[in-house]
Amino acid sequence: MYRTLTEAEWVFEYAKKKADKGEIPLPVVLGTRGTWTGNGKPMIILISLTGIVDVLTLADIYGVAHHPVREVKIHEVTYYAINIIDKKQVKEIINEWKNDER
Repeated sequence: MYRTLTEAEWVFEYAKKKADKGEIPLPVVLGTRGTWTGNGKPMIILISLTGIVDVLTLADIYGVAHHPVREVKIHEVTYYAINIIDKKQVKEIINEWKNDER
């Protein structure tokens, strides 16, 4: 059975799994398979659990450094996120990740 997670729930579970293994959670890019949506439209979410600098670096790589950064706290986890909702940009990122999969 599938269960739908919110962004914050997904990030919390990711951070918990990494902590259980004694690993530092790496910055992540959610939505590269086109399955993450907001208001029924595909979106990409750049996330960093290690600090605002990492999410700003991802934002610079994807050309969205001008987008606002959200600071989110869930339980003992704080992370930083940037949404990419421009349809053309989202499609380009999804295609880039598809072509890079090995």
